[in-house]
Amino acid sequence: MTHEDGLLRELTALRRGWGLEAERLRSRLGPIVSSWCEIHRTTTDRAARRVLREAISAAIAEFPADDRLAVNIALGIVPGAQHALLSDRVSVLADRLRVSERTARRRIDRAFARLAAEIEANGQADDGVPDPDRGWFVKRFKALVRLDTAEPEVIEERLIVATRDGLSRISTRFTVPRTEDGADGERRVAADVQHGVLIGAGKRVGQRHFRWLLDLPRPLSRGDCHTYSLVFRIRDGRPIRPSYTFVPLVTSESFTVRVRFDPRRPPRVVWRLDRVPHSVLADPAQPGPALPLDGACEVAQDFAAPQLGYAYGLRWLPGQNIP
Repeated sequence: MTHEDGLLRELTALRRGWGLEAERLRSRLGPIVSSWCEIHRTTTDRAARRVLREAISAAIAEFPADDRLAVNIALGIVPGAQHALLSDRVSVLADRLRVSERTARRRIDRAFARLAAEIEANGQADDGVPDPDRGWFVKRFKALVRLDTAEPEVIEERLIVATRDGLSRISTRFTVPRTEDGADGERRVAADVQHGVLIGAGKRVGQRHFRWLLDLPRPLSRGDCHTYSLVFRIRDGRPIRPSYTFVPLVTSESFTVRVRFDPRRPPRVVWRLDRVPHSVLADPAQPGPALPLDGACEVAQDFAAPQLGYAYGLRWLPGQNIP
C-alpha cells in the first residue's frame, strides 16, 4: 500500500459516524493524517477539529464546487450536515446535487481520492523533495536571549520529534521585529550552530525575516527525537524592539524563554506575553503584571502547549544606564 493509499484510508475512516463532530476525535486520527496536520497527543479535541477543518478547507480550495461540497458534507463540516450517520449525510448531498444517493456516494469517493492526492502533492516540493516544514513537531523549545553581550544574541534549543520516516532536513526561521518607532530597513543576522545540525541554504525573506534549511546528522524514523541548538546574532548595531516572542508555525508542546539583561542597563519593568495575536505585537506597550529580575539580572517564563499562530514571550521597558 502506498503512502497516498494509506492517507485515503484514514480520510475515509473520518467520514464514519459523526465525522469531524465525533467525540474523542483524536483517537480516530491515523498517523498519516495526524502528521499532515501536525496534531499530537497534547492537542485537545476542539483544537484538532479546528486544525482539521482549516487544513481540509485549504486543501480543497481550488476543487470544483461539487467536490468541495462532497467533502464538507461527508465530514459534517457544513451547517445542516451534522448527522450521526454517514448515510444521512449522503442523503443531504444527494438532495443538494439533485442526484441519486448512489451517485452522491460516488461523488464523495471521487472527492476524497482527489483530496488525498492533493495532500500528497502538497507534501512535496517542486523537485519531489519532502517539505522541510512538515514531518516533525517540537516537543521542547528553550530560548536564551542575551542582552549583556556586545551584540544581541539569541540561543535557541529545540527537541524535535519526527512524524514521518526518513526525516533528514528541517527548517528554521528568525525575524527581527520592526522597532517601536516604526523604523524599517534591512537587518543583518548571523546564524551559527552550537550542536545537532548543519546549516544548509539560507534565504532572506524581506528586510527583517530569515529562513535556513537544517540538515540532521542522520535520517529520523517516525517517533525519533533529536535535539539541536542554534545561536543568532544581530550584527547591524541598530536598536531592537524590547521584546522576545515565539509564534509557533509547527506544533510545539512547551516553550521556555529566559532573558539575561545587562546589569548596567536593567529594564524598568518586564511582563509576560501569553497567547497574544501576532497582529498586535507592534502596538504601543501595555505593561502587564511585573516580573521580578533574579540575582543574575534574568527573567524566565514557561509556556505549555503554545497555540499555532499566537505569540508567547517577554516584553520590557528599557531602563537607564547605571554608572
